[in-house]
Amino acid sequence: MNQDFSKFQKEKQLSEIITVIGYLILAFSFIFFIPLGSSSPSSAPVLMVFFALGGLVAMVGRKKFKGVSNKFKTEYLSQEIKKIYPDSTYDAYNGFCEHTVYGSHVLKKEDRYHSEDLINGTYEGVEFRSADVRLQDVRRSGKSTTVVTVFQGRVYEFEFNKRFKSNLLLTQPGTFKPFSSWKKVKTESNFFNSELKIYAMNEHEAFYILTPHFMERLLKLDRKYQDNISFSFINNKLYIAVNTKVDTFDLKMFNPINRSLIEDYKEQLLDIQAFIHELNLDQDLFAKD
Repeated sequence: MNQDFSKFQKEKQLSEIITVIGYLILAFSFIFFIPLGSSSPSSAPVLMVFFALGGLVAMVGRKKFKGVSNKFKTEYLSQEIKKIYPDSTYDAYNGFCEHTVYGSHVLKKEDRYHSEDLINGTYEGVEFRSADVRLQDVRRSGKSTTVVTVFQGRVYEFEFNKRFKSNLLLTQPGTFKPFSSWKKVKTESNFFNSELKIYAMNEHEAFYILTPHFMERLLKLDRKYQDNISFSFINNKLYIAVNTKVDTFDLKMFNPINRSLIEDYKEQLLDIQAFIHELNLDQDLFAKD
């Protein structure tokens, strides 16, 4: 298996070198543009050419790096996923469609949407899907445009045979408010109310889900993911969004491909099992008819 790592590592290093060369050309072009451009106007077009060349080389390097990352995920990571979830399928290039994610209400609609690394399978009788999602807000002010990543993480979907009694949404304080048809709900626990905001289509029926024991499990996950997690119960599906602020399975520039990386991937994959076990999704009110 080390031989496989070596193959990917060589391709990865080549793409990193190309990217660095591109950024170096960009940096030197920028550094010399002001002094040479002012003292010798005729040199400005030449520097602009080098500036464009640097940008092109850097772009080629990053594109090649993404290709190596996708190749690694398709050829190797998919095998690791199969070891943990034998009946699963993995697609490095595709993810959740926008309609699914925004329809779950765990995330607010933004200007740019991207999803990849879709895993589809079952574990202990619970059907699940999981994928990386990145949401970006495009902010314009005059002639300047800024792109801000507001969510970068993993979204999980767990499907059941029966519908929940009420659609329910639990988000972090300070996040977006759902549509007006959702009613804000408070439990008898002031601590729970301070940790997670609760919205429901039917306030009374929300408590069929929000039992004291289940609320404690939700709080445990909230602590584990350091207030970066949201939940929604929509029809017969549970959605969980975790804002990790990283691309879960993509290779990282200048970080080696080794056993430590693989163990980190396995830890991320085991989150699916953790959700099923922590929330008892294979029994109690989630049990199949």
